[in-house]
Amino acid sequence: FPPSIRRGPPLSYRLPSHKKIPRFVARLHFGKPSGFLKMPGDGYRRREPEKTVLYRALHRHLPLFLYRAETSGRELPGFVRNELKAFLKCGILTHGFARFECKSCRHNHVVALSCKARGFCPSCGGRRMTERAAHLVDEVFPNVPVRQWVLSLPIEVRYLMAFNAGLCSEILNAFNREVFRWYRHRGKEYANLKSMAEARCGSVTFIQRAGSALNLNVHFHMLAIDGIYIHKDWKTPLRFLTLPAPSDADVEDVLRRVRKRVMKILTTHSHDDTFDEFRDQEPLLAACVAGALTGPARKLGTSEPMHQEVVSKSARCASVDYYSLHANTRIRAGERKRLEKLCRYVARPPISNELLVELVGGSIGYKLKRSWQDGTTAVVFSPQEFIQRLASMVPPPRCHQVRYHGVLASASSLREFVVPASPPKNSKRPAKNYCWAELMKRAFEIDVLECPHCAGPMRFIACIMERDVIKAILGSMGMPADSPAPLSSLPIPQLDFQFEENPDWEAA
Repeated sequence: FPPSIRRGPPLSYRLPSHKKIPRFVARLHFGKPSGFLKMPGDGYRRREPEKTVLYRALHRHLPLFLYRAETSGRELPGFVRNELKAFLKCGILTHGFARFECKSCRHNHVVALSCKARGFCPSCGGRRMTERAAHLVDEVFPNVPVRQWVLSLPIEVRYLMAFNAGLCSEILNAFNREVFRWYRHRGKEYANLKSMAEARCGSVTFIQRAGSALNLNVHFHMLAIDGIYIHKDWKTPLRFLTLPAPSDADVEDVLRRVRKRVMKILTTHSHDDTFDEFRDQEPLLAACVAGALTGPARKLGTSEPMHQEVVSKSARCASVDYYSLHANTRIRAGERKRLEKLCRYVARPPISNELLVELVGGSIGYKLKRSWQDGTTAVVFSPQEFIQRLASMVPPPRCHQVRYHGVLASASSLREFVVPASPPKNSKRPAKNYCWAELMKRAFEIDVLECPHCAGPMRFIACIMERDVIKAILGSMGMPADSPAPLSSLPIPQLDFQFEENPDWEAA
């Protein structure tokens, strides 16, 4: 085709996504001068949460759960109820959306608003995961090695930390001090320093609340700078020193010291009258937490356990009295892509929509990423158990789930000499804020602001919140103007059940 035809205006129709477009047809219809074009539908697609198992389970069974809780006199806290209800509006167009339009062909599409929750929402958790990973790689971590330290604690300690923000912070600080102590002690010997005060460390810690089987498992993922910064005085420039990797004995020694500190903290708090007031103030949430700590009652998988000839212990991994510490993951300097991938892993949301399945009879199954040694490949919950586990995953308010320590802390006097170059304090340019389109392009390599018809740029028009306007716009675009029924209008099924509690936990 001549250039005048190949670069002509785009056509107004879209080919079905299941049909292949030849190279020359793609050039003609979509104005691409060379190369293959992504098929329509391969780019941005609006997510449809109402079709997911997670949304359907909450939409069907949450009204009954809240009704029974209210009639029994044991309600969930307000922040948990609000998050459960807000999820049912996340991604639903009839509750508000943003509208974008192409400057060239006037094609437009809509993007639903999110709930911005901190608990279990996969969409909001995924956005927060991508944004935090981008922020850490671009503006926090310097170009030095980074090591991951993962601390897991016994079930009893997890229960106490679940909604006690003060206790969780104290245990995290104890863990952070012991890891920093090991780095400083090793740096003093390795660099022949006069004092351990000359060695400075830095870390970013994520507080994860869920395990692989949707069980409540409060544990810490610490991304520590794998070395020390030597700071003798303000006249000497800051110098970084990479340290040798810790041995298995070093990891075990750190774990034993952490365990000793945690036991001391628990002993100190046990004499406080308000230490165990959580069960008295929030009995329903305490029952949900106790039920979510243990494993599921029903499992799916093979009847025979998996046979493993050799069970080898992982390197740099220690376990003492149900305390475990893993420190074998390390990112070398310059591997920024791997570092961003690791940051996404430690900041991931607790639930994946792809792993949820709806079983016959209304039960909900969750597939495991890795099969257990007994052959279990999935765990099964009743709708009540599932909602209880979702409630336990919501973090308490005013409790940060990401903590900065050492030279990476905001109050550190050495932070500006360690983090990547940033604009001066007196600069008029604001701090870096990642918009929705930038995060989508960074995570999925999709330009959501590119028109699927003519590949031209799309611009933001308005944010629509009025009900009448929403119905009119959705009707003109051929989209359903009615969302799933709100909670207030759903009928309450007349079922008889009691909130399940764990008798073994009560006895313990």
